[in-house]
Amino acid sequence: MFSKEGKVLDLGSYRRFTFEECIQEKFNTFVLDEGGLSSPLSISLVIPTKFEPEGILEIEETTLHRILAECSELVDAGYLDEIIIMGATRDENGEPDFTILEKTVKIAYEELGLFREQVDLLNKYRSQKERAKRGLIDFFLKVIHQFDPNITKLLAKYGVFGVTGYFGVLPGKGSGLWLSVPLTRGDILCFVDADIMNFQKEFITGLCHPIIYSWNIQEAAIKLVKAYYTRLTVTKTDPQKVFLGGRICRLLAMPLLRSIVETFKLYLGLENMKYPLAGEFAVSRDTMEQLNFPNTYAIETSLLFQTYDLIGPASIAQLDLDIYRHIGQRFERLENMAYQIVDFVFRLIDEKLGRPLTREEKEQLIVSYEENVTRLIDDYEKAASQIKEIEKNLLYSREDDLEKKKRLQQVIFEVLEGKSKEKRPRYFSYPSWRRISERTRNYFVLKEMLRRRCNQSTWSRLKECGLLS
Repeated sequence: MFSKEGKVLDLGSYRRFTFEECIQEKFNTFVLDEGGLSSPLSISLVIPTKFEPEGILEIEETTLHRILAECSELVDAGYLDEIIIMGATRDENGEPDFTILEKTVKIAYEELGLFREQVDLLNKYRSQKERAKRGLIDFFLKVIHQFDPNITKLLAKYGVFGVTGYFGVLPGKGSGLWLSVPLTRGDILCFVDADIMNFQKEFITGLCHPIIYSWNIQEAAIKLVKAYYTRLTVTKTDPQKVFLGGRICRLLAMPLLRSIVETFKLYLGLENMKYPLAGEFAVSRDTMEQLNFPNTYAIETSLLFQTYDLIGPASIAQLDLDIYRHIGQRFERLENMAYQIVDFVFRLIDEKLGRPLTREEKEQLIVSYEENVTRLIDDYEKAASQIKEIEKNLLYSREDDLEKKKRLQQVIFEVLEGKSKEKRPRYFSYPSWRRISERTRNYFVLKEMLRRRCNQSTWSRLKECGLLS
């Protein structure tokens, strides 16, 4: 049993780990495979994507080009062992939109030399092309849609829905992350979002390195590394304007988490998390296989809390990625996210306490949140002044933060008072893959078949976009 006295390790800047150091450490690290033999440690990179029904915009396409170009250097150096791009875009009728993944494999063909050589080999040898059609060629980069009917059918065939209690794959980022576990082979799974405009390969090595460095044959001492950063947001319509982003995290998740620790003495150590909603993180496979996955926007919060309960704060670390530019959304579209996160958090608190919150506790929580968020806004105002020296186009208004704080405080109040039922999400949590493997037969075969379907999906997208003759 872990000690609650442990602290989340703050690693500081990602620049403290040199690229060469990370590469060498990865090559020097071995793990025990399923047969008990020592084998080189492997890393899988997962990039969840979701674009609007009208298709991928130029700014989004340029960003994906940059991400895969940076990843290409990691591939050439032998650091990454596979890349999975998980699509979630649906058309106006709610059907899976595969055109985005077609564009994705085109970008990958341009940017990833190893992937390009694999595709060229299929065009050269018909026998290899036929094997790829059957999913027997393991593409280095694979693309799959989380609503792919072939995936749904396979999950049904192997009895997975009998364990989940729901037929099909639900919308939501959590569903995509859940699917990525059996689709990947890496001992470490690294997740990055597809909207990082200033992406650098060192983001990946920095997130994975602490886990690799602490590995001792069977498992790592550090099992989860979360990113934190100063999040600068640009809009799709006017990329020249830059805002201080991360509003839901800055003005809701961070102060609320601190208030929960202060008020209930729960999750001690997590009050120091600097970006609890970060979608960029690396995690050991043995940890990821034990986690449940909600399909709502509470996915990052849930994974953090579950990991804490599973391994304790001393096995969690955070890494500073410095300035992080991303393609953001209007605040109005983020309010639904806020309701889902707050709703999840208070469900969890009730469960931990074994009872509903008292009136006094609710009032205490509101007061604590007000104090914490006000202190943080003071910090954000100072930080914005410093950032403006580097980023001249930065737009920041303390008044704007205070106005958004009022709206988010109203979200907390409505959830606490049960006045947000019409906004309350349909909460569903996928069981862990460890539980699924215990309750279904032939889990190993299921994983292999899922990977085959993923390879077949990649073949289909290559065929549809004209890269395969």
